[in-house]
Amino acid sequence: FDVDGLRLDAADVLDFDFMQMLRRVADEVKPDFYLMGEVIHGEYIRWERDARIHAVTNYHLHKALYSGHNDHNYFEIAHTVKRLYDMGGGDILGLRLYNFADNHDVERIFSKLSNKAHFMPLHILLYTLPGIPSVYYGSEFGIEGRKGGGDDWGIRPKLDLEKCLSDEAMKARYEIIKALGHIRQAVPALSYGAYEQLLLTNRQYAFLRRAEADIAVIAVNNDENAAHVELHVPSGRYRAMLSGEEEDASDGTIRCEIRPSGGEIFVKINDGKETEDTKVEPLPEEVIAMEAAVSDDKIEEAAREEDTIPEDADLNKPYEEMSVEELQASILQKMAGNGQVTEDMKRSVRDNIWRDSLLNWVRSFN
Repeated sequence: FDVDGLRLDAADVLDFDFMQMLRRVADEVKPDFYLMGEVIHGEYIRWERDARIHAVTNYHLHKALYSGHNDHNYFEIAHTVKRLYDMGGGDILGLRLYNFADNHDVERIFSKLSNKAHFMPLHILLYTLPGIPSVYYGSEFGIEGRKGGGDDWGIRPKLDLEKCLSDEAMKARYEIIKALGHIRQAVPALSYGAYEQLLLTNRQYAFLRRAEADIAVIAVNNDENAAHVELHVPSGRYRAMLSGEEEDASDGTIRCEIRPSGGEIFVKINDGKETEDTKVEPLPEEVIAMEAAVSDDKIEEAAREEDTIPEDADLNKPYEEMSVEELQASILQKMAGNGQVTEDMKRSVRDNIWRDSLLNWVRSFN
C-alpha cells in the first residue's frame, strides 16, 4: 500500500521493545518511514531515545497554548517550550514534537479560548515554535466543539465546507492559517532553526529562530491593547510576513507595534533584498482587522478539584507494586525534584488514572 508512516495509538502504554522492533522493520521497508507516537504524559525524550520512534504528540504545549492565552500568561508557554527544548539537548532535532491546538480527543480550540481573538497569536505560535504544526479538520475555520453526551461526536462534527467559506469571520481565520502555512514552507528557520527567547512578559512574547543565515523573529501579544516592543536581533532589514511591511534593524533592533491579540513574523532579508524563498503574499488588512475585532467570549472554567493523592502513600516499594495513587504521588515527587509543581501539573497527574500510563510516566524520569 506504500504507506509512509504510522501514528501509534497510546504509545505511552506500548512495550518499548515492541516499538524498537517496529522501528527496525520500518527502516528496512522504507528509510524515511515516519513513526509518531501518541504520548500524553511523561518525559517525551524517552520515547524517541529508547523506543526509537521519530516524534511524539506534544500535549504539554497543547495545554500551555490555550491556558497561556486565557490566563494572559505567556510565561507558561515560554517555560514549556524551554523545558522541551532543553530536554532535546538544545538541538532542534534532539526532541521532535508533533504540535497541535486541538485534535480528535480534546475539545476544539475555539471553544476553549476565552477571547476568540487569541485565535491569531495562538496559531502564530503553533506554526513558529519548535515542532511540527498540525491543524485538526475544521479548526482552520474556528468551528466550535465540546464533549458531551458520553461520546466524542461533539468534537468530531460533519463539516459544511460551503457554509464555512461563506462566513466572513470563518473565512478570515482560514486565510490566517493558509498564510501561516505558506510562511512555514518559505522560511527554513521555522522548521530547522535553533530557538532563542528575546522577550517575555505575561502578555508579550518574542523569540528568534535561526538556521545559518536564515533568521525569523516572532512576536505575539495577548493583550487587548497594542504593544510597542523593541527586539534585539542580528542587524539588517526584515520583512513583516503577515503585514508585508519592512522593518529597518540596521542598528540591531526591531522597533514595532504589535496589534491587540495579534502578532508578526519578521524574516531577515539577506543581501539587502527580498529573496524568492521569502515572497509570501501578506494578509489583507481587512482579514487582520476582522480577527482582532472578535469580542471576548468568556467560557466557564471548571472548578479545581481537591488533591486526592494521599500524603502517607508508600513511595519506597517497586513501581510495579504501587497503587494508582502511589504512582501519582511518585510522579509529583519527581516533578518537584525538577522545579516548581504548578496546579495544572498536579491536575494533569490527578486526571491520569491509567496504571500502565502512570508506570511509563514515572519510569521516564532520569
